[in-house]
Amino acid sequence: MNKANLYQQANGVQRRDAMEILKEYAPLISCRRAGDDVALLDIGCGSGDVLVDFILPLLGRGTVPEGKVLGTDISEQMVRYARESYRHLKTVEFDTLDIGTTLDAAKLSRWGQFSHVTSFYCLHWVQNQHTAFSNIYHLLQAGGDCLLVFLANNPIFDIYNQLSRSPKWSKYMYDVEKYISPYQYCENPASEIEDLLCTVGFQHYQIQVRDKLYVYEGLDNLKRAVMAVNPFSERMPTELQDKFLQEYIAVVREMYLTKNCNEENEANLQFISPYKLVIVYAKK
Repeated sequence: MNKANLYQQANGVQRRDAMEILKEYAPLISCRRAGDDVALLDIGCGSGDVLVDFILPLLGRGTVPEGKVLGTDISEQMVRYARESYRHLKTVEFDTLDIGTTLDAAKLSRWGQFSHVTSFYCLHWVQNQHTAFSNIYHLLQAGGDCLLVFLANNPIFDIYNQLSRSPKWSKYMYDVEKYISPYQYCENPASEIEDLLCTVGFQHYQIQVRDKLYVYEGLDNLKRAVMAVNPFSERMPTELQDKFLQEYIAVVREMYLTKNCNEENEANLQFISPYKLVIVYAKK
């Protein structure tokens, strides 16, 4: 998940969902009192493109709002890539942040609090959900709000589980549970998330769990998407990475997630990804 350039080329589902949800929630997160500067924190900004392309236009005039905007990611490589790509945006900064660990007092003092916190396709990678939600609560100003979008479940996590049981791949996937959504096998994720929100202090919130579908057109598109978020292949020798990808695709076929499978041209294959997406809007 440190391959910033590849991620920016292969994050079609993330961009689609972010754009749709931001349009829906724009009336809530774009409103502020006259004269107030926006202060926004984006958690798990990755390469920065969702923040710059979709979030910023909602918050200010043109593409750069008045006030401070901070994009954060656990990956130093992602942060470096975002800084370089958007260095022309003088009011936008990028910094590292692990939202699943106790917040650094020095960073808290330097950053202050925010009127808005957003996060797209990040929190399902965080195993310590209580710490993450507690951190978000404390990073918000009184009256501030957050829009959090993350996976409840996705076939990719089942594929990780299956491949990790193979003797060929187990030594590279020894910590596979760290990369599976905490809600992958949860019957009622909305109820668990509601308990978390209440425990950390939120009283006003909306939670939705939506059934979604994304279709990867062609084998190459699927491969790029898998490699962009797959944390295990970088641990493997180069000569094994393609074999891992081939076995991943084989499992996709076994799970009946392929359309037009009789096509001889791989470019015409369609790979179906059904998933559940959590959308949380909460106000402090």
